[in-house]
Amino acid sequence: MKYSVVIPIYNDGYLAQACCEEVARVFATLPGGMELIFVNDGSKNDSLQTLIGLTDTYDFVRVIDLSRNFGQHNALACGFQEAKGDIVIRLNVDMQDAPSEIPKLLKVMEDDDADLVVGQYAERKGSIKDKITSHIYFAVFNFMTGMTVPQRTSSLRLMSRRYLNAYNSLTEKSRFPQGLDFWLGFRHRYVIIAHQMRPDKKSSYNFWSRLSLALTGLLYFSDRPIKLVMLLGFGVACLGFMFGAYLLLARLMGADFQSGYVSLVALGLFSFGIQLTSLGLVGLYIGKIFKEVQNRPLYLVRETYAKTKN
Repeated sequence: MKYSVVIPIYNDGYLAQACCEEVARVFATLPGGMELIFVNDGSKNDSLQTLIGLTDTYDFVRVIDLSRNFGQHNALACGFQEAKGDIVIRLNVDMQDAPSEIPKLLKVMEDDDADLVVGQYAERKGSIKDKITSHIYFAVFNFMTGMTVPQRTSSLRLMSRRYLNAYNSLTEKSRFPQGLDFWLGFRHRYVIIAHQMRPDKKSSYNFWSRLSLALTGLLYFSDRPIKLVMLLGFGVACLGFMFGAYLLLARLMGADFQSGYVSLVALGLFSFGIQLTSLGLVGLYIGKIFKEVQNRPLYLVRETYAKTKN
C-alpha cells in the first residue's frame, strides 16, 4: 500500500460520493495501491449509511465509525493510526482543496525528500470577516508562541511514514496540527494550491468552534498569555502604588481633594476585571491539565466497515 487518504466525516456524508469519484480519478494516474479511509465522527444524519454503501462500490474504501463525536482532529488521529500507506494524505470531503492538487504535492515531496508537504492558498476564498480574523489569529499565535506558522495554510497535507509515526506517538488530548508540525520538525514544504468553494457553501466550523480551536492552539503551545497577564497585573499594582504615594505626599503638603467617586469606581472595576481575567486564564490552563491527567483515549471505535470479499 503506497497511499492512504484520510477523510473525517461529520454530517457531510452526502459529499462523499463525488469525493470518491474524484480521488479514484486522480490516483488512477499514479503508480502504487491506495486506500481511502472515511472516519465517521458521530454524524447525526444518515452519513454512516451513505459511507457503508460506498464500500460496496469501491474496493479501496474503508469506513471507521466512532462511538460518538470526538472532534475533527481526534477523528483524524484515528484515521492516521489506521492508515497503512507509505504516504498518508489528509483531505476534506468538501474538496475545497481539490484532489487534483495531490500530484503537485507528491512531486515536491519526492524531489525535495520532504516529510510533510502542506497546501497553501494563493488567495483564500470566503467572507472578509473570516479572512481578517484568520490573519489576526495567526499573527497573535506566532507572537505568543515564537513560531512562524504561515498564513493561509490548507487542510490538504501529505505526510511520510516516518513523520506519521512520530505524529502518532504524541499523547496530548487536544490537537492543533499547525503547532505540532513545527514541534515535530522534519522537512516541511509548502505548495501553492487553489482554494475552492464548498459545493453546499456551508461550513462545519462556526464562530465558537473556531474560537475553541484558537484557544487550544494558544494554550497548548505557549505560556506567554499568562505571563502577559501577570505583567499587566504588576503594572496596574505599580500604578496604584505610585498614585497612592502621590496622594499621601500631596495630602502631607496640605492639598485638599474633592471626593472622586467616579474615578474610584472606574479604577475598582478595571482592577476587578484584570483579576477575573487572570483567574479565567489560569482556569483554562488548569482545565487543559485536568484533561491530560485523565488520560482518556482520543476516540473509541464502534465499528469498521469494508467491502466483503467473496
